[in-house]
Amino acid sequence: MAKVRDLAHYGHRGTAERGQRAMSLAERLMEARDLAGFMQGDVAAALGVSRTMVSYWESGARHPNDRQLVALSRLYRVDVARLLGDEPLDDAQAVARMMFRGAEQDLPPAAMRGLREFEAFLDTYGRLADALGFEIHGLTQSPFTLGGGYDTGEDARRKAEEVRAHLRLGLGPIGDVDRVCELLGVTALRVPLGDDLSRTISGAFFAHPEVGFSILINLQMTPGRRRFTVAHELAHALFHSKDDRYVLSFARKDSRERFADMFAGEFLMPSEGIRRMMEEHDLSPRITDPADVVHLQRYFNVSFATALVRLRQARFLTAERYEEFKSVRPVLFARALGYEVDQDEFEQEAEQWRLRRYPPRFLRLLRLAVRAEKISVPTAAELVGISINEMAEFADTRSFSLDVGSLERRETAEFEQTNVLA
Repeated sequence: MAKVRDLAHYGHRGTAERGQRAMSLAERLMEARDLAGFMQGDVAAALGVSRTMVSYWESGARHPNDRQLVALSRLYRVDVARLLGDEPLDDAQAVARMMFRGAEQDLPPAAMRGLREFEAFLDTYGRLADALGFEIHGLTQSPFTLGGGYDTGEDARRKAEEVRAHLRLGLGPIGDVDRVCELLGVTALRVPLGDDLSRTISGAFFAHPEVGFSILINLQMTPGRRRFTVAHELAHALFHSKDDRYVLSFARKDSRERFADMFAGEFLMPSEGIRRMMEEHDLSPRITDPADVVHLQRYFNVSFATALVRLRQARFLTAERYEEFKSVRPVLFARALGYEVDQDEFEQEAEQWRLRRYPPRFLRLLRLAVRAEKISVPTAAELVGISINEMAEFADTRSFSLDVGSLERRETAEFEQTNVLA
């Protein structure tokens, strides 16, 4: 089994071949930097080298070492193998390039970098899993169907009920959306894509050949909006993947986006669940107090805006009350009502997320890879953007001996129990 301790290491070549490859590498480094929107000085500052050294790399006068290549790969959101020219553009990569071309006229540079990070992460995930013989269990074909023309609000409600029944979620709130993704076999990654949703995307869906159905969530949104986006992208994965291998979710709405919105609202806050909760808590069927909206919002763990829309759709709110309550400042109001408010509800800082940006199953694989010495601690730290000390602590290589077979059997057993949420 090939090791991936140093992802940038691809064996020895003859002198003439190395010279030809160095020029290719230099050109690819310059192209990747331009596409990522960085100046040479920006790259130098990020890697702790001089601007002259970056210039040497891009002219072919010097070659970055393995650690520097991994750092450049992460900075540019481009897979190492593509920087080196050792990995041909296959069909999946061509689809990813189509995704970029379809967005480049509309998205700011931060969002394009996020899409490249998404693609590079999925490639790395697939390669690590292959190197360790680790089964990702990614969904490649949806178990659900959606016939042509069945894209109304009622159809979205039916499909949300189907998925909830499949996962045995009942009518109550969904606690951990990442767990839902894992049970469905969908990989979810959170990346900063920009905070102006009129210009950027809230998320994306991509069917990766090795990892399977994967979704991207804009980390620079509020917690409630991020949860909604997870459910929205799940709709694309489960009901639109038959015809599309990728979907970008823009603010402007076509029929698929409207269906995904309706599905997400119903999935997170089912109509019958709303009615039952209101009845059990003696809330009036005609809501006149915004405090009741906050109580429902917090119960279902959704955004205030989502709760307003769902209550209006279910006719618990009049049009007048709906417009009136839109001016409420929900976080401050919730605090005044005695709810505990997380700092994350005020600030959406990507730095605070760190490893939590990544899907739990990938983190288990990364820890396994480090402990099995298939990847070095420094390289693993570079891949996920944390310090070497943090990665060493995360891997905790000294805690106990590694039994790869036993861990994989436990992983498989967990996956097979997809009918019960932890």
